[in-house]
Amino acid sequence: MNLETEIVATNAIDAVVEGTSPWCVVHADNADVLPLIPDRGVTHVITDPPFTSRTSKNARTNHNWAPQSDAHAFIDFDGVIPGEFVSKILRVSSRWVVAFCALEQLGEYATAAGEKQWVRAGVWGKPDGAPKFTGDRPAQAAEGIAIMHRPGKMRWNGGGSRGLWLHSVVQSRAEFDHPTPKPLDLMLDLVELFTDPGDVVLDPFCGSGTTGVACIRLGRRFIGIEKNAKYATVAQERLAAESQGLNLRDARAGQLPMFGGAK
Repeated sequence: MNLETEIVATNAIDAVVEGTSPWCVVHADNADVLPLIPDRGVTHVITDPPFTSRTSKNARTNHNWAPQSDAHAFIDFDGVIPGEFVSKILRVSSRWVVAFCALEQLGEYATAAGEKQWVRAGVWGKPDGAPKFTGDRPAQAAEGIAIMHRPGKMRWNGGGSRGLWLHSVVQSRAEFDHPTPKPLDLMLDLVELFTDPGDVVLDPFCGSGTTGVACIRLGRRFIGIEKNAKYATVAQERLAAESQGLNLRDARAGQLPMFGGAK
């Protein structure tokens, strides 16, 4: 990261943390940006890192799968190794750290977080997830959710409810042009349960910005980091539209917000 980009990123993040801006999306590699955020500099991290290289290699996804269709998208980004990443996101958070992962990775996340920071394994159940296109083994029916917390008293808004979230994966990828967008309803659930109004939520793998949309709707501040220029631009467009009370499609069509952008 060059000095100019570092200054821009720092100023954008500081504005959100200080409350002068409700959100930002930084186009950069999170490996360069995370060191710019001080210890406990944000309230929470909620993110969807790329899974292991083994999981991602030749993996295909289809959010509008139908038996008569073989349309699908290949997942073309490298996986994250939890042991190299978890300490970085725990450092910058003062409370919850929630990360999606393959079910097979949950043990790695628990080990990386350590006994004092690992809380529980959650599950996103996908009743309409993509089938196994080769047909030679069962398809994945769920994703893991690694739930961690900085040392200290824990509190969330879910009471005694279980760490199981059942949400459809069906949604339009054409609008966001991303192979693995999370359902907005799922992200609304997680943001509402783990965070409070006014909190600062960081997503170092911002993608198309779904976590940020959930934050804006629920009155949380949001910092997104995304190294892919195409996805960063989509995320910025989505959050700008959401801030005006519009979805991305209507904003691109030039529709004016109702009631001055109030939602």
